[in-house]
Amino acid sequence: MNKKVPLWFVLLIVWVFSMITLFFGWSVGNILEGGQTISGNSRSIILSIAKFPTLVSASIRQIFAEMPVIIKDRYPEVSGLKLNDKNYRDSNYLLLSAFDKEAGHSAFKLIRLSDKKVMHNWVPDIQEIMRIRDKGRPISESSNKGNIVLWHPLLASDGSIVFNTEDRSLIKIGKDSKVLWSLDGIFHHSQEFDAEGNIWASSVMEKNPELISRYFDDYRDDALAQISANGKLLQQRSISQILLDNGYRGLLLGIGPMERDPLHLNDIQPALKTTEHWEKDDLLVSIRNKSTVFLYRPSTNKIIWLQTGPWLNQHDVDFIDDHRISIFGNNIIRNKSYDFIDGHNEVYIFDFRTNELTTPYTAFLKNAKVKTMTGGRSEILANGDVFIEETDFGRILRGNSQKTIWQYVERVDESSAAVLGWSRILDPANFTFLNN
Repeated sequence: MNKKVPLWFVLLIVWVFSMITLFFGWSVGNILEGGQTISGNSRSIILSIAKFPTLVSASIRQIFAEMPVIIKDRYPEVSGLKLNDKNYRDSNYLLLSAFDKEAGHSAFKLIRLSDKKVMHNWVPDIQEIMRIRDKGRPISESSNKGNIVLWHPLLASDGSIVFNTEDRSLIKIGKDSKVLWSLDGIFHHSQEFDAEGNIWASSVMEKNPELISRYFDDYRDDALAQISANGKLLQQRSISQILLDNGYRGLLLGIGPMERDPLHLNDIQPALKTTEHWEKDDLLVSIRNKSTVFLYRPSTNKIIWLQTGPWLNQHDVDFIDDHRISIFGNNIIRNKSYDFIDGHNEVYIFDFRTNELTTPYTAFLKNAKVKTMTGGRSEILANGDVFIEETDFGRILRGNSQKTIWQYVERVDESSAAVLGWSRILDPANFTFLNN
């Protein structure tokens, strides 16, 4: 026999759940705002419950996303390399990381810009890459085959390439695209050679219990990782600890509400020689979420120079010569949506001799409407031109202080382009494997 549920009971249940929801919302807000009313294990439990819907949503997107490495084309007038001056010839090579429509997944190719000829292709076995990448993680290979971006290829003179697949293992393949080694861990963003042929890569460390108990409930401890040429981890240094050791507690802890990703390390550039302003093996480091760049000396654990802004949420830092560095400023505010301050990205040049900061490429970047939000690369070339990767929109450019010299878009079909994985412009003198 069915009995009706009394109205007062239904209202009681609604009231109880409302009170629980209000208390839970207040608890999360109190924790995120730095309050100490709730402490100990209760904080971690509450934050874990709060994150659960986001984790479920992210997992669903990861499993069912269809080719996120292919985007709607923003530049239909550009297919492959487009020269503004038909008589111009670029003597450099383009090392492209992008979705390969024939392979059905991301791959690499080396393009001779002078005649647009593809000089070499690297098409790794994507199933093997996924087995390495997803080691110990229950992710469907078939669902994610097209979702992998092979990030920031680092080309050696013998034709081997080191890359990461964003927050997964570091991998090295040979000229024949076969895996030579892999290093398990969380590697992301950039990797570069130092003067001895070792590799400095962006990574994440195991969580430091002291930092968690004193400062954080949950956080991502980005780290500088040095790896040997044969794939052995030589050292790993916490960015958080470096900042604390050097008196930058205010920068680490005192700017805005705490985030799980408080730093967002995205580039490490080793100094290849000693100059008046830095020593060989010093590291130029970019931490996006603090809009901060610093020069770090691993041999003494000292930050030699540090500056926050005027660039905002930057990607990519480089040594230009013996006294200047460049910074690719995305110049966006990270909000619910990314908002541009000036309407375009900017490249900053800082001169250690004069302590001056200049922006010589503003006209070019503004006219070309370069405005990548979450990635981007720049490199100042020997003749003063600048190389740009507009990562989010799949475009590569070369320009000078006033205008675009050429553009490149890796087209997938008439309406789609490939997302880029931090490509490079290379001098052919940097590698010899093509001669073999």
